[in-house]
Parts: sequence; structure tokens; C-alpha cells
Amino acid sequence: MKISQDASIGNDQTVKTYWQRIKEYFDECNTSGHFRSSDSLRQCWSTINAERQKWFGCLSNVARMNPSGCY
Repeated sequence: MKISQDASIGNDQTVKTYWQRIKEYFDECNTSGHFRSSDSLRQCWSTINAERQKWFGCLSNVARMNPSGCY
């Protein structure tokens, strides 16, 4: 969120620049000692996001099954 909501940058950045900024922030906060490239971080997010979308799809299906007024 810190990177995506930086008002000084806004949406005037390329995808490459965006992920490079994420990598720089990751490097600042990384205490594990593991190296990650911007491509590696992007792929990791892609995997997480795909699973997140499945989860919210299931959650939406369950919410639609719930009759109005019942919890």
C-alpha cells in the first residue's frame, strides 16, 4: 500500500518502475537475508493475488446463498 498510494508518484510510472520501487522497499525491510528480484516479487504477488481472487469468489458465493435477514 505504501508504494501504490504514494501521491507524489501517482499513476505516472511504468510497471517496471513500480516493481523496482517495491523491490527497494522490500530490501529496506528485509531481515531474512534472502535476495528477491523485482521479477521474483512480482511473480510471488501474482500467485498470492490469484489465490486471493479465488477466496473472494468463494466468499461472494456464500454471501449470495445467505437468505436476506439471516446471519
